[in-house]
Amino acid sequence: MSLTLRCLQHFAVLAEEQHFSRAAQRLHLTQSALSRSIQSLEASMGLVLLDRDASGMALTQAGAMTLAYAQRILSEKAELQRHAQRMRGYESGHVNFGVGVFPAATFLSPLLTQVAQAHPGLTVHVDIESWQRLLEKLQEDKLDFVVAITHSLPPPAEFTVHPLPPQHGGLFVRPEHPLLTLTARRLRSSLKDYRLATTLLPQRARIYLAELYRVQEPGELPIAFECDSIPILRDVAQHSDVVLFATSEAIAAELEQGSLVPLPLALPGMGALRYNVIHRARRTLSPAAERIIALVKSLLAGSKRLAS
Repeated sequence: MSLTLRCLQHFAVLAEEQHFSRAAQRLHLTQSALSRSIQSLEASMGLVLLDRDASGMALTQAGAMTLAYAQRILSEKAELQRHAQRMRGYESGHVNFGVGVFPAATFLSPLLTQVAQAHPGLTVHVDIESWQRLLEKLQEDKLDFVVAITHSLPPPAEFTVHPLPPQHGGLFVRPEHPLLTLTARRLRSSLKDYRLATTLLPQRARIYLAELYRVQEPGELPIAFECDSIPILRDVAQHSDVVLFATSEAIAAELEQGSLVPLPLALPGMGALRYNVIHRARRTLSPAAERIIALVKSLLAGSKRLAS
């Protein structure tokens, strides 16, 4: 016979009540059913746990030892149930996830604010890096999931990709920028005279910008600053004549305030930039991770409405 939690619970209640009838009533069992449960426990352990006589019952030495273990085991079971309940309610847990530079500028600050306000028991670790570096960490199982632009390096087959609302790339400058005084034709020919501020770009993006800037090779792009911090690049663009390459959603506040404006320049082939959630296909995400992803989707949907 196997030792079960049910038998341990019956035994612990009986030891507390010191009376079969009261213990059976408390457990909603018949006395005979309780007696069989105790006998099953004794048989599974090969020990006598109770001395019974006409005056009542008493724990044997083996019974006292078993009671101490039973109380610890039942306490741990109750604690496990409490933790599971908290996790189902997003009240606790630890989430490790990665975010690309543009997505981080778009939603990370309001996301973490919402988590702090609504789920104060959660612990969140965030890596902000290029998609290539984040993919390496995903493959090493250092992250639960990643939110990134992945078209330059598609994830391997063992990963699941969930598309998010698209974002929109462009070139942005301060409202007093000299390029804004030029006609469309002169603007295009003069673009290469003004240096770029951009994140660390994948080769595909460099090739696109080289065509836009009308230079022969990506290495000829007039890049002034490469930095994986949109807030820093944004501030530089607001106070100088560099041209910022970013997504409109990542600088939505500055566009709304008018401290940055898009260059009135056609961007053929740019299209929408697709953010994705990426995680291992055969791994179930925790409820806390699922909750954070749901918040990300909500925030990106909101940024899309704002940008439009």
